[in-house]
Amino acid sequence: MRFFLIFTTLILLVSTTITELYLKHIGLGDPVRYDSDYIYGFAPKENQKKIRFDRSLVSINDVGLRTHINWKNNSKKKMVFLGDSITYGGSYIDDKKLFSNLVCEKINSYICGNAGVNAYSIINMVMRSRYDERFNESEKYIFTVAPGDFYREYIGANSLHFYLNKKEFFLPAITEALSFIGTRYDINRYLSKHNDTNKANVHKKELINFSIELLHQEIKRLKYENKEVFIFYTVEKDDKDSLKKTNQYILNKIKSLNLKNFYNLNKTLNDNKYFYDSVHYNELGHKKVAEKIISVLTKY
Repeated sequence: MRFFLIFTTLILLVSTTITELYLKHIGLGDPVRYDSDYIYGFAPKENQKKIRFDRSLVSINDVGLRTHINWKNNSKKKMVFLGDSITYGGSYIDDKKLFSNLVCEKINSYICGNAGVNAYSIINMVMRSRYDERFNESEKYIFTVAPGDFYREYIGANSLHFYLNKKEFFLPAITEALSFIGTRYDINRYLSKHNDTNKANVHKKELINFSIELLHQEIKRLKYENKEVFIFYTVEKDDKDSLKKTNQYILNKIKSLNLKNFYNLNKTLNDNKYFYDSVHYNELGHKKVAEKIISVLTKY
């Protein structure tokens, strides 16, 4: 019995060690850390450099934007990109291959900063645009928005315990993997999506209407402050019928506002080869979106 316990313990220790080393090898264990904010939810901590999946570099500069270029005391004109994880680019796209960086490689009279954050809704984006004063000297504001952003509720930092914690975890790679799985497959979130479909649909439409109006008001505010504002509406690969209806509802509502500088990327991203998964861009997708944004901006 004693031998069995010792043998089992050794097997567990070896298995755990191998798992930890493998997960570190593929890029887990040292994620980007975040600061919580009671107004816009959360944003990356300043001054970070992380090597993540496929040896991709993720840099957060001195004002909390994803870019390898610092903004403080930089006299060049500035352009900020706001959005969710699509804009942020994830941990598998290197800084230099993000569409936000590619734009300023071409339009090099500006420096670009990426204020995209994983899980952001329109509400989070607008609140950060309005109240994060670290990048309010930007002359151009580029919003990249997806259908889901309009019916996603305000996201707070309560689900980001691992990514907010400053201390080092024992077995950090395994801890990060488990944290991701727990957040991704939270049973309560799953059940809430499937309770009372009629009520959920009403709430969804109300949230879409609210988000569109909130974004509209922010655009007007920025223009009043002499900022140039551009909205790029991205799409999902292989849209389902239900999503197509929602997508069309959003587009119809936005069209009714007669927004200047609104661009639908549906024709630009007309092939599945541009996507890493159902919604996020791969390197080719980032390049394609950058080309579209550059073509728009160089007209002005």
